[in-house]
Amino acid sequence: MEDNNNELKVGLEIHQQLSSSTKLFCKCNGFNQLENEIYFKRILRPTQSELGETDPAALFESKKSKLMNYKANINTSCLVEADEEPPHEMSEEALDIALTISYLLKSEPVDEIHVMRKLVIDGSNTTGFQRTVIIATGGELQVNNLKIPVLSISLEEDASRIISKNRDQSTYSLDRLSIPLIEITLAPVKFKKEETEKIALALGRLMRTTGKVARGIGTIRQDVNISIDGKNIIEVKGVQQLDMLTNIIEFENQRQINLLKIKKILLGRGMTENNFKAETADISNIFNNTDCKLIKTVLSNKGKVMAIKAQKFRGLIKKEDYEGTRLGRDISSLVKFFGYGGIFHSDELPNYGITENEINKISIKIKNESDDGFIILAGNKENMNITVKSIQNRLCQCIIGIPAETRTPTEDGKTNYMRPRPGSARMYPETDIIPVKITDDKKLKIKKILPQTYEEQINNYKNNIGLNDKLSIQIFDSKYKTLFEKLIKNIDLPANFIAAQLTETLINLSRNNVNINKITNNELEEIFREIEKGVIAKESFEKIVEDICESDHDINNIINEMKSSKLSEKDIEKIILEIIDAKKEIINEKGEKSFSILMGEAMKQLRGKVDGKIVSDKIKKLLKK
Repeated sequence: MEDNNNELKVGLEIHQQLSSSTKLFCKCNGFNQLENEIYFKRILRPTQSELGETDPAALFESKKSKLMNYKANINTSCLVEADEEPPHEMSEEALDIALTISYLLKSEPVDEIHVMRKLVIDGSNTTGFQRTVIIATGGELQVNNLKIPVLSISLEEDASRIISKNRDQSTYSLDRLSIPLIEITLAPVKFKKEETEKIALALGRLMRTTGKVARGIGTIRQDVNISIDGKNIIEVKGVQQLDMLTNIIEFENQRQINLLKIKKILLGRGMTENNFKAETADISNIFNNTDCKLIKTVLSNKGKVMAIKAQKFRGLIKKEDYEGTRLGRDISSLVKFFGYGGIFHSDELPNYGITENEINKISIKIKNESDDGFIILAGNKENMNITVKSIQNRLCQCIIGIPAETRTPTEDGKTNYMRPRPGSARMYPETDIIPVKITDDKKLKIKKILPQTYEEQINNYKNNIGLNDKLSIQIFDSKYKTLFEKLIKNIDLPANFIAAQLTETLINLSRNNVNINKITNNELEEIFREIEKGVIAKESFEKIVEDICESDHDINNIINEMKSSKLSEKDIEKIILEIIDAKKEIINEKGEKSFSILMGEAMKQLRGKVDGKIVSDKIKKLLKK
């Protein structure tokens, strides 16, 4: 990483779904797999705060003017999610889980909680806002010898699940809307490559000690606040993979360094906020006979081509000391939010069919001088004015340096522009829910039943249950932790066997593109019970799970079919004798050392039908003969 005089600081915000029996403000539960049954549409608009102010992030989202389609199911959503009925009382169960996590972080609960509305009009909330409440402040997270202060802990409702989106409309499912979500905000700390992922992992494991947090894709998300100048904070929202955190932070660091370099060059060229101008001109006529296919298509569809002057920006729009940090890339991601495919800019031209002659005509039209550049925006006229103003604003921000904004992560560890940072007008009181007191009795009750620490639970797995180090960590980190702890109490099978099937076997199936999310905990428990009875072989676990996940057959039908195909001792012996006969030469050559070869051949035919120990004993017995 390039050295610079600015100190890179990183603050994490962890959002974790809670595994409560109901949603936060109604009695529904989420993530039902049944077909959606209810459909409705909305167009969301920003509202003003009590002081008559409009939040900049909400205003930006509203300019897209998208139609929102919502799908719901009566088993997972009610009129509360559709915003046709006031919210019910807050889930006491969810509050207790959040308070438990607060005490584990040594945070101090507030005496009385007041629900607030946070403006969100990207369509993910039918109401146009998200309900949120601060429940505790202060505390710390211990990670080895490092103590990270906790700023605040909030309880809020999760957003709708995006199904599809395009330029004109978005479609959401309401099954996830209002599932309880805990938000933990950690204080910013100086970035150290080896520590950031450990901090997020430690916080995730602390929450999992409760056994009351949801597991699986999308149930935990990290927001990362990044700053190198100590003033303007960049928030990267929704990082789902821990191993991407470092890449994203390092990319943002380099992108912000690049912006500070651009600022320094602009100031050196005499550019200030006071003398900045970004004149625009309609240049459609210049391209009447163009060879640029994209612009030709735009004009044939009665679109428009605009040029935005980038005063003193020559060579700066393409400046890229680190892959992906170009200002041109940032502006391109900005215009995509208004339905445009991207931009052309003077630093990359002539190219794409745009000629030197056309470039000269543009420069004359907008009165460019030697240090000036320009940006070309081509597309439909509908959002052209607001998009041009957004580009002008982005160019002006380069004189300031690093604009505070919200960004979204990409799959390759970079970030794209998402929206401006929210302002103070974003939050206002929720008038439909009365304040809730957190009584001393409730606090005492929560403190008495705090769970064991991560280290204590891992030691229990190893010393009392008998798991090895690897399986202990795997089962704790898996979404089957609670199921495992139930099974080892109620089913007489080796704990190592149960843990290995719930982790390694299911992971292996997932890597082979089997959708293991289709199998329920009840179905997994039923398979283990049948194995315990001796009705089906241990080796059948993987085959049964695969059949359940890849067919529409009922679990009972699959198990009964496996029972009916169970081989007799005579059948098993016949198959093994046929294998021995086919491998006579190897047996004569290797003797008893040929056992592993015979065992491998036998299990190819008998896996899932016969217990491996029975096969092993039978081969050894027949080999001696």
